Amino acid sequence: MRSFVSATFVHAFILSLCLTFFCPSISSAIEQKSYHIPFLGNGTTIEFCAAPSQDGDGVRAYLTGTTETGRIPVDLYEAEGGVSPEIKSAFVSGRRPKKLFIIVTWAADSPSIGTGGSIYQVFVYDEQIEKAGGSLTKLKEDSVLTKRFGVGFDGTREGKRVTYKYRNASAVRRQLVEWGYK
Repeated sequence: MRSFVSATFVHAFILSLCLTFFCPSISSAIEQKSYHIPFLGNGTTIEFCAAPSQDGDGVRAYLTGTTETGRIPVDLYEAEGGVSPEIKSAFVSGRRPKKLFIIVTWAADSPSIGTGGSIYQVFVYDEQIEKAGGSLTKLKEDSVLTKRFGVGFDGTREGKRVTYKYRNASAVRRQLVEWGYK
């Protein structure tokens, strides 16, 4: 009986060590998510899944269900400063040509300098598939429109409140109307 209790205790101790060291990476891992979107055909789905990047776990986006075979890579949103990105919104806007918008955030907290909030970036893609070297294909980024939205911070920066204007789909759509995009 005593050896059974000792063995159970040892197993429980090993299990707790494993959970301590391995569960944080599991719980912070990015879940695979997919959404139907009206882009490149009615049956298109955009999928987001964890992908290794230079500075930690990034998020890779793919389009599936198009007339193309297999998945079409959209982009890899890399970790910044060891912080994994979070997809805040993915939506389509415009008639012809349609554009795919993906709003990505990274947590940016540094309490020692009075800073806490999120870094935002709006990525924009055309309804075009381009060659990405060899036989690989990927969705074409609208780099001009992406740069126009820029990168912004929302939160408190060095004790002062700062607001990024394009935190959600409705704010992006309002700005597109102001710029004359249809």
